[in-house]
Amino acid sequence: MRTRQSAVNLALWTVVLLLLVVAFVMLGRWQWQRTYRPVDGYSAEPAAIPLETLVPGGAAIPATAVARQVTVTGDYVTTGQEIVPGHSLSGQTVSWVVTPLVLADKMEVLVVRGWIGTTGDALATAPTSPVSVTARIEIGDVLTIGTIPAARSALPSGYLIRTAQSPPDPLSLQPVPAGPPDDHAPQEFHLQNAIYVVQWYLLAIIAVVTWWRSLRVRRRPHAADDQRPLAPAV
Repeated sequence: MRTRQSAVNLALWTVVLLLLVVAFVMLGRWQWQRTYRPVDGYSAEPAAIPLETLVPGGAAIPATAVARQVTVTGDYVTTGQEIVPGHSLSGQTVSWVVTPLVLADKMEVLVVRGWIGTTGDALATAPTSPVSVTARIEIGDVLTIGTIPAARSALPSGYLIRTAQSPPDPLSLQPVPAGPPDDHAPQEFHLQNAIYVVQWYLLAIIAVVTWWRSLRVRRRPHAADDQRPLAPAV
C-alpha cells in the first residue's frame, strides 16, 4: 500500500514538474521573440511637413510621399466644390466632398474634406476664411470631371485627404479614413528581455534537476530497507 501511494505521489509530482517546465520554456520563447523588436512607443508616422517641401513646384508625387501627412494653407473655392458619389464606408454608401484649395502661390490642390451620407448635404459647407489643413497625399484622380489644369495644380497626379483643419468647418464633416505610410519600425536588441530568456530557461533546468533529485531521494530509503537485517524474534 505504501509503495502504491508513493508511486501515485511520484506521478503527480512528475506531472506538476512537466507542466512547469513547459510553462517556463514557453515564457522563455516569448521573451526571445521580444528581444529584437521596435522601441516601445515607436511611431512610424512621420511628422507633417509643408506640401512644397515634400512635392515642390507641382512635381510628380514620389512613391515615398504617398500617405504622408502634409500641411497647406489657403482658401477653399466653394464654387468648385463637388460631391463625388460611389464610395463606401463600413458597408455604407457615401459621397466624398472634394473642394479645391487655393494656396498662397495661387496654385490649387484638390482636398477631400470628408464624407456625407444620402442626407448630409448641409455638412458639406466649406469655410469662407483662410484655413490651415493637414492632409495625406494620395495618387490618382478623385474627380472624373472639372479637374484642375496641370498648369496650376500643386499635385497634378494626386490629391489630399484631410485629417485636420484650423479653423474647423462650420459643421461637423467627418474625414475620410486614410492610413499612414507603410513604414516598418527598426528592430533593436533589448537586454532586459534577453535576461528574462536566461531566467526562464534556468528555471526550467532547475525544475528538471529538482525532479531528478526527488526521484533519487524517494528510491534511496527503499534500497536501504531491503539491506536491513530482520529484527530477532522475541
